[in-house]
Amino acid sequence: MVFDEETKAALPIERTFIAVKPDGIQRQLIGEIIGRFERRGLKMIGCKLLVRTEEQLARQYPNKESWLVPLGTRTLAGYADKGIKVDKTPIEIGQDIRQKLINGLAGKPFLAMVWEGAHAVELGRKTVGATNPLAAVPGTIRGDFSVESYFLSDQLGHPARNLVHASGDLEEAKSDISIYFKESELIDYPFVLDEVLYGNEGGRVA
Repeated sequence: MVFDEETKAALPIERTFIAVKPDGIQRQLIGEIIGRFERRGLKMIGCKLLVRTEEQLARQYPNKESWLVPLGTRTLAGYADKGIKVDKTPIEIGQDIRQKLINGLAGKPFLAMVWEGAHAVELGRKTVGATNPLAAVPGTIRGDFSVESYFLSDQLGHPARNLVHASGDLEEAKSDISIYFKESELIDYPFVLDEVLYGNEGGRVA
């Protein structure tokens, strides 16, 4: 099988939004983070360095129960694992975190990227690791490079410094991409690695 547009259309090729957060930029991890996704086999189709506004952050982190509750629930679970009792509901925790994110990230540099490939969203999440860096396993970006935890970020009054953002599902990826990129800024180009990953002719000697 030769990898072509017809073959590509039949595969679970996705786009995901990955970004290096301000702490990742200050830690000089841009090259390391990009390299992780390149070695994973994903294809970069968009990249820009920008400074986010509060309006953009409010769209990326929506004030919706469907986004706030899972975030708060994960955070409470992290506290429970450490024996810390918090007298707030998941939605209250989610709202607190959302406001910290907006206040803490607006006006700071941020490297926004779009990556494409089979199962790109799931692979992106696995590559960055657990949202709570303390729970992220070695080999993931957060597990290798962050000392942060939910408890530490609360004590210091800032959003969790977990270096990188990765969209959680296809719907979130589409929304994230639309906030930071126009469709005309995403470049579809021939990619030699496609034949190696998805075709059967790559590397043939005879």
